[in-house]
Order: sequence, then structure tokens, then C-alpha cells
Amino acid sequence: MLLAQANPLLAQGEFGPEQGIVLVIMFGIIAVGLTVMIFYLMTLSTALSRCSPGNRTMEPGLVWLNLIPCFNFIWIFFTVVRVSESLRREFRDRGMREEGDFGQTLGITYNVLNLLGIIPYIGILLNLAGLICWIIYWVKIAGYSSQLKDAPPADRYGGYGRDRDDYDRDDYGRDRDRDRDRDDYGRDRDDYGRGRRDDDRDT
Repeated sequence: MLLAQANPLLAQGEFGPEQGIVLVIMFGIIAVGLTVMIFYLMTLSTALSRCSPGNRTMEPGLVWLNLIPCFNFIWIFFTVVRVSESLRREFRDRGMREEGDFGQTLGITYNVLNLLGIIPYIGILLNLAGLICWIIYWVKIAGYSSQLKDAPPADRYGGYGRDRDDYDRDDYGRDRDRDRDRDDYGRDRDDYGRGRRDDDRDT
């Protein structure tokens, strides 16, 4: 059907080979851009999934909202900030060395540069600078994600988060108090028995 519709256009000169080549190039660019975007968002989603639920300020699935046209211009800023905050919390909980703002400034910068790319004349330079910042940001987030993958869990029991630590600490405190009471009871019983033996000896 498409060929049948295209033949009259070709015959009338309204749709020539040049236009076809332009369309193919445009669809190719869109396909490549979408593929790259999917891999980029996959990196962000993976980084979030390697953070404990208690440390996440965004669920990994919400990253994919950046595929929605126009909405992504705003949502990407929330994504960058929340990914950085989640990584900061996770690194702190695991006792790992914290590195700056975990790409937050760089992520905001590349998005601002892309938005300013609509400015005539200097827009292409701003877009180029934004592309460089974006690549650096992507590499940094991938690096943080790899560090979390290879690092030990947040505590020695294999759990995550402050809640688990507090729970273990409270149980340890209760066990310690219970042991102390048991020891005191044992000493009191020994003292009582020693006192009775002394009384029997006196009589």
C-alpha cells in the first residue's frame, strides 16, 4: 500500500529520491538517539536499584518517565538530583568514600546547556558543551554504580539501612542487659548460699 501511494508522488515529482534519503536519515538519527537514551536511562535505573530501598529518593522505574516528550525537560532535573542524593546516602551507609556531589552539578549543567541550545548562533556551541557534560555525567554514574556492585553490604549482617542497624543494636543491648541480670542473679544466689553456710558453721 505504501508503495502504491508513493508511486503517484514519484510520478508527479512531489516525492523524489532526495526526500526519501532525508527521511531515512531522519528516522535513523531518531532511532540511534532513542537507543542511546534507553542505555543512558538504564544506567541511572541500575544505579538506583543498587541502593537500599531506605536510601532511595526515587524508585528505579520512575527514571523511564524521561522518555515522555516535553515532560522529560522538567523530570530530568528531578532525576539527576534524586539519583545523586540516593548515591550519597548509600555510600555513607556502606562507609565508602564520598566523592563530591555525586554528579549532581554536572547533571544539572548538561541539562541547562541543552535547554539553552535553542539560542541562535551560539546554540550549537552550547549543545556541544552539553553533550560533553552529559557523557562525563553518564560515565560518573556508571562508575558509582560499579562501586556499589563490588562493595560489601551496608552492615556485617548483610542487611541495609539504618533501621536494620538500630534493630540489631537494640537486640544486642537487650541481650547484654539480660546477661547482666543473669550474672547478678547468679552472684546473689552464691552470696545467699555462702551466708547460709556461715550461719550453720556458727551454730
